[in-house]
Amino acid sequence: MASAATTYCRQCDSGSYRCDDCRRTFCDYHFTEHRQQIVEQFDRLQRDYSNLNEILSLPPSYESLAGNTDLINKVDQWEADAIRQVKEIAEQTRDKIRSRADSIPNDRFGTAFHQLTEQFQQTQLANTYSELDIQRLATQLNNLKIQVENSSLTTADLQVLPIDWSKYLQITTKQPNLPRIQQQDFHFDWLLTTKARLSLDVKGSDWHMLGTSSPQHSTFLHYQHTKKHRRLSIINHNGQQKLVPWYDDQAVWDSCWSSYLNKFLILADNRLYTYDDEIETSDSMQLIESVQPKRDEMEFLRCTCSNDTLLIAYDERNTSIDEYKMTPWRRVHEYANIVKPNEIIMSLTFSMTNSNLIGMTLLDDRQQWHFELRDRSMSLISAIQLDKSEFNRRIISLPNLTFNWLIIHTGSKYLTVLNENAQSKRTIECAENVDLTTYVPKRNSLVLLTQKSKLKFFDL
Repeated sequence: MASAATTYCRQCDSGSYRCDDCRRTFCDYHFTEHRQQIVEQFDRLQRDYSNLNEILSLPPSYESLAGNTDLINKVDQWEADAIRQVKEIAEQTRDKIRSRADSIPNDRFGTAFHQLTEQFQQTQLANTYSELDIQRLATQLNNLKIQVENSSLTTADLQVLPIDWSKYLQITTKQPNLPRIQQQDFHFDWLLTTKARLSLDVKGSDWHMLGTSSPQHSTFLHYQHTKKHRRLSIINHNGQQKLVPWYDDQAVWDSCWSSYLNKFLILADNRLYTYDDEIETSDSMQLIESVQPKRDEMEFLRCTCSNDTLLIAYDERNTSIDEYKMTPWRRVHEYANIVKPNEIIMSLTFSMTNSNLIGMTLLDDRQQWHFELRDRSMSLISAIQLDKSEFNRRIISLPNLTFNWLIIHTGSKYLTVLNENAQSKRTIECAENVDLTTYVPKRNSLVLLTQKSKLKFFDL
């Protein structure tokens, strides 16, 4: 469980032990406290196990039985409605057949037969018919007979289309009503009218990356890239920065916080890492070897996560989205051909108010941007045209139904905010040009990376 450590307890800076599981260091007193917390966690786990065992041991509840009865009643009603509709269609078809049989002889052949009758009667009364008259009448009679035999009266058929009845009734599972997080109010006008609570100078980079923050610790990852250097740091809501050791051969393209793992996920060129800020050793950064691009020279671009699910998009047009599960790490689905051949997904994120919704921004080869709202199966719910620009359009989610999707118009003073269902749209003006943003829940802060390479914290 524990071993001697060369570092010190983070809580009191005295003699230390290292927990072999979580890799954190403690003094004797705090290690005992840490051990007691583990014991309490296991006790809670045992109680949850016992509760689940009781639920599984119970007979079917009244609600489940009533639910089955309701489903059976729906099947019975569908059966009655289907039989009634089949009988109605069958009787309508019989009426058409009867009407067809009654109308065809008189409508199509009555006049020709009447003319032939008159010729027979005239020839018979004249009593002077010759072989030519008989041949002429025989030809007319035979032609009329062939027409009648070839008519739809005698050649009509009934086309019966097969019905796959199994497709008409399917039992599906209802999605549970997911708990919604507490909504926050946002005073976006303060971005224009008030001074930032905090401003950090982050000059000296070709480009930056701001990751989604940890709600528990109100920290986020900030990556700065130059041709020669790659700098990764973690920043808290008070602007305190700590350098995170990083690899010179990999650029960081995206980062998100996993509440499921209680770690940051870092998406690099062709690798995925987890980062635990609570660990002071080299074990804080872990490579996830099972997460790799599908082919050589293919690179990652964006990621987002919710519960035990991670979604990754690639740096190419007509890209697919790969879905991974975290325990154990494995790819479970590839969503291919969900965008047009000339489009690339430049940003994607789960909604903070509804984890069944995913927002993304896309760019086509004419530099035209649009926003798409999709569900967990990647079915398109709605799309909104944005603008034409050579600069990026990134998206983050906020904990508010009315202001759920925030789109950053890189290189301008403007942001676009959409509601959860992407049915309303509002433009927000900032005091200066903005490149990136991230949201810090603890202070309800929006952190703006300005075009002048300043990180500005606005409490909204």
